Amino acid sequence: MTLFNKSKKIALGFILFFNLTNLKAQQTSQYTQYIFNYYGLNPAAGGSANCLQLKAGYRKQWWGFDAAPVDQFFSVSGILKNRQPYAKSKNVIGFYQELDKTGTNGPTSRNSFNLNYSHHIPLSSKFYLSAGLNAGIIQFTFLRDNVTLTNNNDNAIGASKKVILYPDLNPGLMLYNPHFFIGYSMKYAIQKKLDAIYGFGSNLQRTHLITTGASIPGKRKEISYMPSINMRLGGGGSPVGLDVGFLIDYNDAFRCGVVYRKSDAVCAIVQFKVKRLTVGYGFDYVTSKVRYGASNTHEIMIGYRVCKNNAGGVDEDGRCYAYD
Repeated sequence: MTLFNKSKKIALGFILFFNLTNLKAQQTSQYTQYIFNYYGLNPAAGGSANCLQLKAGYRKQWWGFDAAPVDQFFSVSGILKNRQPYAKSKNVIGFYQELDKTGTNGPTSRNSFNLNYSHHIPLSSKFYLSAGLNAGIIQFTFLRDNVTLTNNNDNAIGASKKVILYPDLNPGLMLYNPHFFIGYSMKYAIQKKLDAIYGFGSNLQRTHLITTGASIPGKRKEISYMPSINMRLGGGGSPVGLDVGFLIDYNDAFRCGVVYRKSDAVCAIVQFKVKRLTVGYGFDYVTSKVRYGASNTHEIMIGYRVCKNNAGGVDEDGRCYAYD
């Protein structure tokens, strides 16, 4: 280990020590490209576009710091065909899997597996209201062998491996049209104690999310502007999380922009789309005190979709919705 790396760890240790009284665990995964992965935040978002969608992502937080959070996800969603051709409501099914762990070989991890159902009803010729539910299980894992102890006989650290399964429910609502959306969702509707994994007094707290975004046409028809806001309200006295984003879209083929995360980071986003495939990259420049002990955050997402046009054929070049 180099002297530089030792200094980074010592600095981070002092930061955590002097802020311990205000320290709250990050229970929900956070993404810079939260609009691109809105289905992971709100189960009501599945099926908002008439497409079969597959998405995957990987996020390495605080690059260069041991046991920093690593997140990855996979999702798939699609619309069920209505038996009545005249029915305008939509039924959507899907699957969402997400893994959050402390470093590549860290001691703790949270792995969730959820099936999704959402129902969309038309309010007018353009607006839809949807309600969705993710239901499944969360697996919490603790690996004792991946913890460095100053006292190998510490009674607080018991078995070499602990695995606990909990039921998981995540409801959501969304009002949308092709150029605007606003949604509410809840993470961890079923609150559970996590004493066996994280120690006495640890609880899985409900988190409320309010997210909105729009696609505003520019003076040139191939350019549009996409502002968005994502607010996280956690329990247990945790601070309010706030992301404010602004993207510029060029002909639904290229997007770039910035995201400001309150008291944490300033982020840049670049996305490319080639017909059915979309690739996005996010970079977080850390502005909090964590920057003294760790580097920045990198995130990559990939999406593949097959959409239908009004005639029922495959639409290769149809524009994305503001949250797609």
